[in-house]
Amino acid sequence: MKINETVALVSGANRGIGKAFVEALYSAGAERIYATARSIDSLTDLVAIDPQRIIPIALDVTKPDQIAAVVQQTQGVNLLINNAGVLGSGGFLQIIAM
Repeated sequence: MKINETVALVSGANRGIGKAFVEALYSAGAERIYATARSIDSLTDLVAIDPQRIIPIALDVTKPDQIAAVVQQTQGVNLLINNAGVLGSGGFLQIIAM
């Protein structure tokens, strides 16, 4: 896949590995990158890199209605990086013990 022809969507793009994915896609020449996070305000610095190519979208992956809305807003996506996650109450170690 040629990244310079890519329209990508990265969930959980506001920090950590999600932010790094967006930056790497941008550096590799992705045509458009939809960066998603629960709070669109948390994407401000990332979008400032290039507001024409990095498009912020609010998305809470625990809300099916928001997922459906994002699908409608992001036609043409040919690369999905599903980085967002949800950690249930009780913490990581409790989930592993189950």
